Amino acid sequence: MKTGILSDIHGNSPALEAVLADAGQEGIQQLLMLGDIINGVDPHGCVRLLLEWCAAEQVELRCIKGNAEFYLLTPDLEAIPDRGESWEAELVKLIRWYQAHLTPADLDWIASLPDFLQWNRACLVHDSPADRFHPEDWHNLDIEPKYQEWFHHSRGILPDRTEAEWQDLLSLMDERGFQQVFCGHTHRAFTRQFDQKIICNTGSTGLPLDGDPRPAWALVEELPGGNLTVALRRVEYDLSRIHQLVDDTPDYPSFLAPGKKEDYKKWLETGRHSFRD
Repeated sequence: MKTGILSDIHGNSPALEAVLADAGQEGIQQLLMLGDIINGVDPHGCVRLLLEWCAAEQVELRCIKGNAEFYLLTPDLEAIPDRGESWEAELVKLIRWYQAHLTPADLDWIASLPDFLQWNRACLVHDSPADRFHPEDWHNLDIEPKYQEWFHHSRGILPDRTEAEWQDLLSLMDERGFQQVFCGHTHRAFTRQFDQKIICNTGSTGLPLDGDPRPAWALVEELPGGNLTVALRRVEYDLSRIHQLVDDTPDYPSFLAPGKKEDYKKWLETGRHSFRD
């Protein structure tokens, strides 16, 4: 069985189209999506594309929430504790924009998504298994439960973790009986193997941050005996199409400040957020 795993589409429907075309050519039978579907200029287009492509190709689709979906579903936005940080008000504006550009059916589907998936002996999360299984280590008890994800989302799993951090993750995998962890969130694709254990960050389909602007996804093949092979893939796509979507979305809240739209296009072109540094 061949499975495609992707994450962090970030509203980039042209990039998603390219990944789905590549996955279709590889003959995947299952698609696992690790969250952050909607946070970009084409949230509805990405939701519809995922659902309709998988239905047309008879590919099983399983998705989980990313931090963007948690933010989208946060109740009582007007009552979020004000900690005097500018990002809070900006994020509320973005969430209101996403809500206005998604259909009721989109919102119902997103609300139905689980926080994580267990697939055979693999754990699939958006950020890190520690956030799902040991939330007491990162929650702020002074914040109401409904706002925990808003204020305290993980930094995720990066390739340059310390040895102690890797060991903590491997211990959690032993505790839960996981042989593989698949995640996204950091927009940096990599695979690490520790004896028989595999940790794979699939990178970002819509907004890579590892210096390679090509959309990323992982092709996973199940072998006899339950072992997996994992291949990280990058695909080319037509950047002019996402640039056009950006130009056609002048009301997107993140583009309202001078220069922000141009900055975003540079990010798409370079795969680097700090291209001015």
